[in-house]
Amino acid sequence: MPNVFIDSEGFANEYWELYVGMQFQTIDEAKDAIKKYNLKKDVQCKVTKATSKKYVCKCSQKAENGSNWKIWLSKSRRNVTFWVVSVYNETHTCSSN
Repeated sequence: MPNVFIDSEGFANEYWELYVGMQFQTIDEAKDAIKKYNLKKDVQCKVTKATSKKYVCKCSQKAENGSNWKIWLSKSRRNVTFWVVSVYNETHTCSSN
């Protein structure tokens, strides 16, 4: 996938997947995309770090089942006005059911 800006609406309509290099114009759009991903995939995550430069979510079921799902967004080094997925471990071994 190319590194293009994705708004949460475009994410929901086209991709339903997250990937390293994915860019969002605002942290709110990134948060919305993560929420939509979790709803679609029927998983739950919790925010483990939220600062002005980093936003990290991990599987909320990690302690129970060892799921390694994690997404880490950070401000772009080239242009600090947008957020980019810099780390993404998509392995989910659980569901909220």
